[in-house]
Amino acid sequence: MMGESMKPELIMLISVGCMAMLFMLVQARTIRRQNGRIMDMGRQIEQLSTTTNAMCAGAVGVDKRVAKLERSGRDLIHRQESIESLHSDDRPYGEAIQMVQKGANASHLVDELGVSPSEAELLVMLHGIKKAG
Repeated sequence: MMGESMKPELIMLISVGCMAMLFMLVQARTIRRQNGRIMDMGRQIEQLSTTTNAMCAGAVGVDKRVAKLERSGRDLIHRQESIESLHSDDRPYGEAIQMVQKGANASHLVDELGVSPSEAELLVMLHGIKKAG
């Protein structure tokens, strides 16, 4: 009788053991799948890190080029302002020369352009129409 009562317990023990092994196999499979996902994510992180590093290096280069362009722009503005200030001083003389070439006299230059009488006389002598004499 004792043997008969042990049979169901033995069957139960074997069943529990089989279920435990089946559970461990399922867990092992799940762990392998999770490890694969973790490895994929690691590769993605490495790619993102490489891309980020490349973008940062590119940004440094762009920043240097922008700074150089800004300096060049400031230099050009300064040069243009210098040129304009030089030409603004010459402008009355250019206009005076054209007026003299059209026949204006020194007093007309003084009245119209505000140049000094000596400057007006000099302009008339240098650029005036030569009369046949």
